[in-house]
Amino acid sequence: MKWNLLGNINLLIVDDDPFNRQLVINLLGKRENIHFTEAENGKDALEVLEKHNIDMVLLDLHMPIMDGYETLKAIKHEVKYDLIPVAIVTTDEEEMNKLYSLGADDFISKPFKLSELESRIYAHIEKSQYRKKYNELSKDNIQKTLIESKAEVLKETKEVDTQNSYNLESIEKSQKKLFYSMAKMLSTKNKNFNDIQIVALLSKALSLLIGYNKEQANTIYYATLIREIGTLSIDEKIPMLYSLSDLDRETHTSSIFAGYQLLNSAIETNFIKVAKIIILQSKEHFDGSGFPKQKKENEIHNIAYIVSLTETFNALLSQKSYLNNKLHTADETFELLETNSGQRFHPKITKLFLNHFEYFIELREKIVKQNI
Repeated sequence: MKWNLLGNINLLIVDDDPFNRQLVINLLGKRENIHFTEAENGKDALEVLEKHNIDMVLLDLHMPIMDGYETLKAIKHEVKYDLIPVAIVTTDEEEMNKLYSLGADDFISKPFKLSELESRIYAHIEKSQYRKKYNELSKDNIQKTLIESKAEVLKETKEVDTQNSYNLESIEKSQKKLFYSMAKMLSTKNKNFNDIQIVALLSKALSLLIGYNKEQANTIYYATLIREIGTLSIDEKIPMLYSLSDLDRETHTSSIFAGYQLLNSAIETNFIKVAKIIILQSKEHFDGSGFPKQKKENEIHNIAYIVSLTETFNALLSQKSYLNNKLHTADETFELLETNSGQRFHPKITKLFLNHFEYFIELREKIVKQNI
């Protein structure tokens, strides 16, 4: 571990026992670049975070005034603390599951071990600094990149028109590469590229199961990767099983049309056609309660139903699911998808998916392990 490369580290220790706080300080005291701030409870910790630049929080659970659970919720609720890792001091596995769903980044057990403390802190600070580098890419810079990329697509279109040579296979390959790069940049900023890849691979598998050929399934995969390309300023995913406020719906609808307009500038290859369908329709519902156009039943393309289903499936099983901030079990996920068959999702596609539910559970687990 190259501690000097991390620069100064400000560690906040939140524990009502002064002995425990001092023990951490003594153990890490030889690391001259680690500076310590102490808090006796969650209320004091939040005041420290408000006034000082903290790089990581070491949080005890059982404290007076404001315990670790409420403190963790409060920290993770604030976007400005998003890059501050919070490690919980506990060894209770049942508590760990609950705390993961609240946003905990790690767990450290007592009695403290120097090697464990150092390795955990080093790993989280290194990861946090890496994420900060990407977050320095401001919205203005992203918009500039999108404008430049759009200009490149327009230029490509004009050149092909001039030459009157439509090599669609070559153009489609170029489009996939270009839009994939743009989507990856945007999703890295929003920290969700792994989820995007998981959903794309699951959608490809489901499309093959439904009867699409390999070429079509591959196009669906690449189109699914860029489905959120219009979400420039939205950090939260759309909760497919829960209601959105009118304001949230309007915001997400705007992002949908922004992504659609971006693709609308490109030559109409199969890839672009499929991507447009996914962008415009994957938030629509079978019963007409979705958006942006309240389409229903056969008005919605099967490809959109595929992506909607796999996206919700993955979200329900995600460690920090955006759905009610809860980690769902496989049985709960199965039940929720079955309940929403004929409401949110196409009943025949849902039935096929649920008939192969164990396959998709195993496939998702393999994909997650490969992306770690």
